[in-house]
Amino acid sequence: MKKVIVHGGAGDFSKADHDIAEYKEGVENAAQAGYDALATGNALDAVIQAVSSLEDNPLFNAGTGAVLNIEGEVEADAMVMFKGHVGAVGALRNMKNPVQVARLVMERTDHVFLVGEGAYSFGRHWFDHYDPVTNERRKKFEELRSQFLKGDTRWKKNVNLYAQHGTVGAVAFDGDLAAATSTGGIWLKLKGRVGDSPLAGCGTYAGEKAALSATGIGENIIRSVFSKSVHDLLPTCSLKEALQTMLTSSPETGAIAIDFHGNVEYAFNTNNMAWALCDQGTVLSFEVDI
Repeated sequence: MKKVIVHGGAGDFSKADHDIAEYKEGVENAAQAGYDALATGNALDAVIQAVSSLEDNPLFNAGTGAVLNIEGEVEADAMVMFKGHVGAVGALRNMKNPVQVARLVMERTDHVFLVGEGAYSFGRHWFDHYDPVTNERRKKFEELRSQFLKGDTRWKKNVNLYAQHGTVGAVAFDGDLAAATSTGGIWLKLKGRVGDSPLAGCGTYAGEKAALSATGIGENIIRSVFSKSVHDLLPTCSLKEALQTMLTSSPETGAIAIDFHGNVEYAFNTNNMAWALCDQGTVLSFEVDI
């Protein structure tokens, strides 16, 4: 039994800058790419391939097209977890695929988490310098920053800003479980801010009972230790029930998950969430008539 589920962010797609069908196509392609990686690899290969596909798609807030911080820079966060091993990067600049750097932290170092310039210097051993800022994101940044400098309290409106271009993630199952998440964070965040995505047990977790990747407002997900809390509710309740229980304590959150039996679930308390599942080669995804 082989399955890959991905997400491209939770929020309100009525506020999206692009046709919703484009987001649907993006997550479907990523789920298929992850599933294809299972043919010659394992669950870890699958989540890395799926998330890399989403990082390369400028529609999503990860890798190319990630949102900009208050200084007009991309600072990316990413994490992967597989068989009890973890690799993560935070506030990473100028890397094309942060999730691939996170994998190398897991496989090539004795550490778990590298941040900032240290993460960049490490990544440069394998990858070229890369500018992930797109013209569309630069234009949006200038608009938002102008409003911010005029006294518009944008921090109180980050839910709407974040929801347009969400964090990306993937969970895979082939007997083993793996999870990966990648994000550019929240528009106009302070330099050095790290969200939930690279924090084990918050935005990402893969344990004996289940694997999860979350999306939404990172501060809420961190405070609830969302993913590990869902994991630890099993098997006293179903995966669906565990997700719904934790959503009550984590506003503006969505998540995808697979348990150790191969059961797949997704849940969110936002208006929408972009997701796609490839189950034994068949792709299913969220509806576009929203």
